Amino acid sequence: YYPSFYDGADVHKYIIPIQPKFHSQLFTDYTGRQTRLTEHSGEFIVEGNTIKKAYLTNSKITTIQPGDIILFYRSKDRSEITSLGVVESIHIRLTDPDEIMKAVGKRTVYSRYEIEEMAKKPTTVLLFYHISHFPNPVSYQTLKDIDALSGPPQSICGVNESSYREIIRRSGIDERFTVH
Repeated sequence: YYPSFYDGADVHKYIIPIQPKFHSQLFTDYTGRQTRLTEHSGEFIVEGNTIKKAYLTNSKITTIQPGDIILFYRSKDRSEITSLGVVESIHIRLTDPDEIMKAVGKRTVYSRYEIEEMAKKPTTVLLFYHISHFPNPVSYQTLKDIDALSGPPQSICGVNESSYREIIRRSGIDERFTVH
């Protein structure tokens, strides 16, 4: 469906917490992002300049499927959902750094060393299409008010359909791109 996306009731929706450092690397086009000095001298951030991206986690979640919606919650400094993606594929509980590197290619913010460290525990690789940033990021307080979260997300968590619809409504995303 790209650039449109299917978000009907039969696909699951998830909130994924992401630290500011990794958010800035993964979403280089995000408004208000602080650029690095090396970018001004010509450094190109591959993972941030692609539509297809990778997210790595040690979360034990196994229910995410291709086509599911993922909402990125920038933790710590902003505490809000900023961006939306659609899962392309998922590789669950990998422990071989070479297998992880092969799966992610240049679509991740992690270095080889960081991947080797992560792979000491089973690692899940989410390959996804970045669809859009929210014109109006949805704050933590709003997420609590609409019962999407009961506390700050520490790991990937599901969000029910009614809360998702309210997040989309409040986000200001152009719903002409959604297919229900």
